[in-house]
Amino acid sequence: MPPQKWEQTLRRQIKDNHGRGWNVIAQSGKAKLTRVYEDGTKSAKVLSIEWKATNSVVILNAVTRCRELVESRNISLAEAVRLDTEALAVPEDNKGIADQGWPAVVEEYLLAKQGRRSSTLADLKTRLDRALVCLESRPKPRDSRALLKRFAELHFTQMASGGQGRKRNLGDVCAFLTYAVIKAGAPQRWLPPEKAFINELIGVAATSTEERLTPPVKPEQLAGLLDQMEADGRHDLRLATGLIALFGLRPAELAVLSVKGDKLYAGHVKRNAATLAQKAKAPRRCLPLDIAGREGEGKRLLKLYSSGLVKLPTAIANEIEKVEVKGTFQQVGHSFGQLLNRYEPWKHLVLSNPDITPYSLRHSWAWRCHVCSNNGLHVRQAAALMGHTVAVHLKHYGSWVDEASLEAAVERYNEGLVAVDN
Repeated sequence: MPPQKWEQTLRRQIKDNHGRGWNVIAQSGKAKLTRVYEDGTKSAKVLSIEWKATNSVVILNAVTRCRELVESRNISLAEAVRLDTEALAVPEDNKGIADQGWPAVVEEYLLAKQGRRSSTLADLKTRLDRALVCLESRPKPRDSRALLKRFAELHFTQMASGGQGRKRNLGDVCAFLTYAVIKAGAPQRWLPPEKAFINELIGVAATSTEERLTPPVKPEQLAGLLDQMEADGRHDLRLATGLIALFGLRPAELAVLSVKGDKLYAGHVKRNAATLAQKAKAPRRCLPLDIAGREGEGKRLLKLYSSGLVKLPTAIANEIEKVEVKGTFQQVGHSFGQLLNRYEPWKHLVLSNPDITPYSLRHSWAWRCHVCSNNGLHVRQAAALMGHTVAVHLKHYGSWVDEASLEAAVERYNEGLVAVDN
């Protein structure tokens, strides 16, 4: 069927405004937007607009908006059409929020986040208040790129390049901007820019991965900490701390422990697009590494845990119960960290080495398995017991060969010398 006159006019307008690379055709009664690149490759996406003469202006405007998104955000045509469709679907009463000004959008956004913890909400409000300051600064930012650049100029001087502070601040601001456009009706120029631009603002950490790795809690420190918890009657916190340190658990794995006979198993706490697409793995076996002078302590803690005579701290147990509702194990680990960071003997331990964190207890297991025995574990064994790959183990723990371990290795070599026939 030859094209109708309105179709010819529409395509000519698109060509005049956007060049030969942009066009529209009809597919299943809808308008289909196509883009042909300079190398001849092509991408296409169906718009949620009916293919009819009375919609020709609507289609032309959609092509204009999608092209602007593709070129200004450096995103795919499919992503541009998705964002444009979501923006069009926003109810009219919501679209008026942006017309009331940025403070009104911030207020609505914070109301939508009321389910979060009070501390998280406080951090979010602080970051959005910073964004409001940037939006009112002179000269006023006119799009997301200018806003984020101003945000970095004003607030990143005290945040380490490549650090979590910069990432969390920009992450919260970008999530807010997406809400402002999709839900509150702000112009699409406020959609977050491409990741490359954001990563440039975040910067690169000045230290290497090995230098950022938190140090392990050494055996004598761990023994002293567990003894003090026993003396203080903090049996619940001692149980959680001992399980993590002696069995090499991630703190969040306190939520997925199971005991079969006298064997401890840990389920899986990492939930992301990659792991969800994989077949569920069986729980991994966890085995204790004893420390000198506390032989058998791991087995004793396991019996105590399985008997139920001593339970995990109430705060941790409460977070474990909320895992299914929240869909994440993160707060379980955070809860343990908060309890430990409030415990005075732990504070004194951190004073001796400020780089120590609650996660250093798991690192303690990794350090001891290679350094604290004449029969250290093979890297494959250590990686399997910690629940990660050999590559991950070597990346994070391969640098932990200190002077003492080097001396021990040479001593073992010298003890095993044999004569070699020529």
